[in-house]
Amino acid sequence: MAKNWLLYILALIGTVVFFLFYQMWLAWYCLVILLLIPPIALFVALVSRSGSRFAMVSPKNIKIGDEAILKISVMTRKIATFSLVRMDLQITEKMTGVKTKKRAFVQGSAVMEIPIGTNHCGSYHYEIDKIRVYDPFGLFGFPSKNKAACEVVIHPVPQIPEAIPQLNGFKAKTLRRSTSPYSEIYDVRDYVSGDPIKNIHWKASAKKDALMVKEPQEECYGHARVFLTLAEDRDTFDRKMGEVLFTSNYFLSRDIPHKIRVLPPMKREIGFDIQSQRDLDTAILRILSMRIPKETADAKKD
Repeated sequence: MAKNWLLYILALIGTVVFFLFYQMWLAWYCLVILLLIPPIALFVALVSRSGSRFAMVSPKNIKIGDEAILKISVMTRKIATFSLVRMDLQITEKMTGVKTKKRAFVQGSAVMEIPIGTNHCGSYHYEIDKIRVYDPFGLFGFPSKNKAACEVVIHPVPQIPEAIPQLNGFKAKTLRRSTSPYSEIYDVRDYVSGDPIKNIHWKASAKKDALMVKEPQEECYGHARVFLTLAEDRDTFDRKMGEVLFTSNYFLSRDIPHKIRVLPPMKREIGFDIQSQRDLDTAILRILSMRIPKETADAKKD
């Protein structure tokens, strides 16, 4: 902005000298136009600041290696078509706390596209930290309080672990009451008022001389456990997350409920019960937003 003012002052001095030696209509015209530039620029800058709006749109379901673009929409009034907007974009990686900044310039109403790095999985917070709106001549600039932010989640890619889990260890060991009345497995209990007559076990009732009914049962699977250790090395963490995702999907495809147990260094483990795809998606999002403790780095030094 100082450079623009310097250029304006030099132009004004030149115009005044031209006016003193050539007092004709052209000199008057140039001098008046030049003197009107600052108030016009000030007015446009103020209107542009009050009328500017910002929005950020992030793509969904991004995976490692995908090409992804973050779109920032800048909306201004028609009078501010040629105004200049400077934005400082702050990117915070939630897992490590690392913050990076990018500066961008947009003229008038426009949509700016920013490439998203997808080398590693994780959760990222994008926020327009500082906004400054300038007039078309760059003489005046005012900060804008209208900010925008969004979350970007980069999901892991499933990777086959070195050893695929053997399902023999997760076969049913106990039975539990079934919600289906057509189960081939059932238990026998005393009749309770309200039980359907069709469920009466007549043979057992005759032996015990009391009404007995069939209670449908189903196999109850034991919980499998999938362990994940948070690692500061991103390549290692990407691989482990991919293996966890593959294993968990492997269990779900075979109707085996399980737990994902996250082991943060020097902290208590965190468990997630997985019984459906929705549970898995929620768990993955929470894991990708966890902070990797600094103890990991300290342990490496030792």
